[in-house]
Amino acid sequence: MNEKNGSTIYLLRHGETEWNTQKRKQGHRNSPLTERGCTQAAENGRRLKPRVSIDRPLAVISSPLGRAMQTASKVVEVLGLSPNIIECEDRLMECSFGLWEGLAEAEIKRQFPHEWAARSLDRWNTSAPDGESYADVNARVSAWYRELSREETTIVVCHGLTSRVFRGIYLGLSEQEIFELSEPQDGFFELRDGVSIFVEG
Repeated sequence: MNEKNGSTIYLLRHGETEWNTQKRKQGHRNSPLTERGCTQAAENGRRLKPRVSIDRPLAVISSPLGRAMQTASKVVEVLGLSPNIIECEDRLMECSFGLWEGLAEAEIKRQFPHEWAARSLDRWNTSAPDGESYADVNARVSAWYRELSREETTIVVCHGLTSRVFRGIYLGLSEQEIFELSEPQDGFFELRDGVSIFVEG
């Protein structure tokens, strides 16, 4: 799927949120960035600044969920760009966890033991009740990626699971390899020439 090797994509996860600190499933529901999350977003903007040129075509595409938009806004502010540059893309939203959203893992296991067990057996194809599976997210992110311009440098702000799925699409990874990818917030991934490089520090 990495036919767009001529372009560079900077892939960011949103900064830490209040629900991240409580280990609650967020999905399509939202939780605001913590103070640390705001700092992470600003630091990622500073890491990006020497890597992007405002003299070349640049796109900033974000999930419309509040935590991603809050992060994208911090990033473009540090880059000295107008917030109007941010494009919202629904297909970059986090995986919907349906009835599990807002719950911690222990609460999910207690309230939905059979559904949790079923998903644990086939994480790729099985969704939370009223939610999405990895396969669902893979389908919508793949459709978005096929439409992505080859001419622009692109900054993408999305979510943990969505980011892992997208890196899997870009790198041609197996389902198991996607499960094993990290979801960092202190740094971002530079995707170029079919390779993913993590940028931090």
